[in-house]
Amino acid sequence: MEQETREYVTPEIEKRQHRRVKLLTGVRCEALGREGVMVTRDISVGGMFVTEKDPFPADSLVSLSFRIAPTSPLFTCQGKVAYAIKGLGMGVMFSELSEEVRQAVQKFVDESD
Repeated sequence: MEQETREYVTPEIEKRQHRRVKLLTGVRCEALGREGVMVTRDISVGGMFVTEKDPFPADSLVSLSFRIAPTSPLFTCQGKVAYAIKGLGMGVMFSELSEEVRQAVQKFVDESD
């Protein structure tokens, strides 16, 4: 009897333009008349992944408020849901990021392993 072999294929094209690093922190998300505190999984200067059982639908415009460290200032920005996976969460692409927030996120990413 032949043993089944499985190949795991990794995509040749990486869609992400920015390096992502792990970030577990609360993020207040507002969209479509709904507001809640959710938890991030990772972040880059391009966006973040937010865990949520009932994520906002793709293409939703989202207002975000979060800290990248307990002592950091509260950052606010706008984003757009790039994709949503029910029961898992959503990838949010930053659409309006101030230079202050962009620099702070870039520094956090650069200093993370």
